[in-house]
Amino acid sequence: MKSWQELLKAAIERSSIAKVAGELGYSRTTISLVNAGKYPGDTRHVERRIYELYSRIDCPFTGNEISSQQCAERACGGAPTSNPRALKHWSFCQQCPKRPESKEEEQ
Repeated sequence: MKSWQELLKAAIERSSIAKVAGELGYSRTTISLVNAGKYPGDTRHVERRIYELYSRIDCPFTGNEISSQQCAERACGGAPTSNPRALKHWSFCQQCPKRPESKEEEQ
């Protein structure tokens, strides 16, 4: 898996610091300092947000690449009982080795 710094640099190269900052929900200055390795504060929250938005996972069910956030929403969300295909996918996610921990499991 790529480091959060690599993911951030790649995102900035694809667009701009200002756009990435907006996507992450931080100021342009903060992301610029984090990217340069000069941010004076704790970067844990920024790192987590970068992984949420920019890390990718190969989904064993679909065979496609999806974001970590999409994976977590599918696997840790409620069972979609109104759509048989979505329910089959969700059921598969419950046993998937790539399944992220839900907020309740972390506590």
